[in-house]
Amino acid sequence: MDVRSFLSQLFLFDSFNEKELTLLESSTSLKKVDKGEQIFSEGMDATAFFAVVSGKVKIYKVSPDGKEHTLHIHGSGDLVAEAAIFDSMLFPASCMALEDTTLVRISREGFLSLIKKHPELSLKMMSGYSKRLRQFVSKIEELSLKDIKSRLASYLIENGTVEDGVTLCRLSYSKKELSSLLGTIPETLSRSLAFLKQKGLIVEKDNIIIIRDVEKLKILSL
Repeated sequence: MDVRSFLSQLFLFDSFNEKELTLLESSTSLKKVDKGEQIFSEGMDATAFFAVVSGKVKIYKVSPDGKEHTLHIHGSGDLVAEAAIFDSMLFPASCMALEDTTLVRISREGFLSLIKKHPELSLKMMSGYSKRLRQFVSKIEELSLKDIKSRLASYLIENGTVEDGVTLCRLSYSKKELSSLLGTIPETLSRSLAFLKQKGLIVEKDNIIIIRDVEKLKILSL
């Protein structure tokens, strides 16, 4: 795997030049984890952060009464726990692989040492964070202005792929995790899925959502 090329595609490092990417690469290593494997737990020392090469991971917290709440689901190209490197130095939540996953592990010690030696890199990363912030603002607007049916439709469209001429969305995690991701509860998600089925927009088969009418689903997502 070309780690340097992969790093150049991440929002935090897409302004780095070849020399800077080479220096960054020296602080990285590949990490492969199996489905269900814990990558880190809340409160642990944040000795590294991660970039997802392939697979999916979930970020979650467990309430005092033992209920698990999914905060984020990250896939290929996403950074995981980079904020902990600059902030608390402890992981603020836990992370588990939802499927067999390959990660690039970026050492905190090596990364911070690089920033101290080359402080100009901080400005380049701030540019990346500005783009990321705009994405978060857009996500907040979506959660606040769209109802759950629209959010679900948007999710299916954004994560859909065409296979053998059929548009479908593969769900590699539970309905509970998907409902958390969409900012709702499983019961409301189930009703929304039932609504889309009733309208003839989707068909559900196990963990696959077949999108029967892409154009109408796009209209609903607006």
